[in-house]
Amino acid sequence: MVERALEFLVVFSAPGSMRFGQRGHVLYLSGYEPYFGNSMMVLSSDKDDEVLLQIDESKHFPSECSWIQNVKDPQDPVQTVAEHLADRGARRPKVGVVGEYSVNPSLLARLRMRFGSANVSYCSEILEDLRSVKSDYEVACMKMACAIAKKGFEAAAGFARPGVRDSEVVSEIERSCRAAGSESFPHHTMFSSGHDREYLERWWYCGRRKLRNKDTMIADFGTMYGGYCCDMARSFSLGPAPMAMRDVYEVIVEAEKAGQRTAKVGALASEVDTAAAEVLEEFRGLITTGESTDIGHGVGLEVHEWPFLGYHHIENDEMYVDRELVKDMVISIEPQIYHPKFGLVQIEDQFRVTSGGGAILSNLRREILEC
Repeated sequence: MVERALEFLVVFSAPGSMRFGQRGHVLYLSGYEPYFGNSMMVLSSDKDDEVLLQIDESKHFPSECSWIQNVKDPQDPVQTVAEHLADRGARRPKVGVVGEYSVNPSLLARLRMRFGSANVSYCSEILEDLRSVKSDYEVACMKMACAIAKKGFEAAAGFARPGVRDSEVVSEIERSCRAAGSESFPHHTMFSSGHDREYLERWWYCGRRKLRNKDTMIADFGTMYGGYCCDMARSFSLGPAPMAMRDVYEVIVEAEKAGQRTAKVGALASEVDTAAAEVLEEFRGLITTGESTDIGHGVGLEVHEWPFLGYHHIENDEMYVDRELVKDMVISIEPQIYHPKFGLVQIEDQFRVTSGGGAILSNLRREILEC
């Protein structure tokens, strides 16, 4: 805040927003997780000033969930900010807004009108950069989420058999993960079988197809522990995997390992993407893949967060700007291809950025899971 000459910081979170459900900003700072609608915090550059938290429309606030004492029920956020600042004698202060992508643009327009456009700036990178570097505690939570997800993959491998629908395998994955302690599933649990490209590309509508002998499948899902997510993927085969599929999967694993080796302190996120994509390109004749970009993303309180690997080609959007990797960032690397005989072939794991490359957080073996 001092570097940006900001007097106050207004932080928004809203689950279900268009940017991957950015519940994390307020949760990260306060311990309070928004459930329904906007939540907001107001912080001052004066460290002795009281922090304000306005909860969401659910009006559910267990006092033990947060250290903040000044807690407001939901009301017009602009009015709340105006009253809070007026109480401090701040008439036209410099205000930074974090999480502007989580709220209605009309609210932001009213905030600018109330305090003057020149006095209101968007500065989400303040928290994005802070949140992208994980503490030992955060990494421990994510490792536990990975361990829970491993049980889901193992359950899927033990449950899948001819005649079972994709949706039934999803149910078994989620049942076993819940039993192992998963608090939630941060994105749709994906389990898709076969090699019909149209079916696979609509994976969130999949589920009715019945497994057949010698089918190939893909599972991509995440779990949550202590509020922190994981995001993992593996390929499956019903029966022994054909040698040709093993060859394809070896390329996918090598692509992930190339990204892992590149994920060093000081490397650019785009360089991790390039390292993995180059392996896929080298074996294009074998794997018959199309595009190979957008190889991964950061993971934390959100299943997709900063830094984004390969998304730097999305222009005019600072959220996806290429970033230099910093020690203790946690990133996902997820090379995948479509193969006409084996359908989607994918692997995904989380890695902690170190000076020597990415340290993997899970111990799920990096091979095709045979059912």
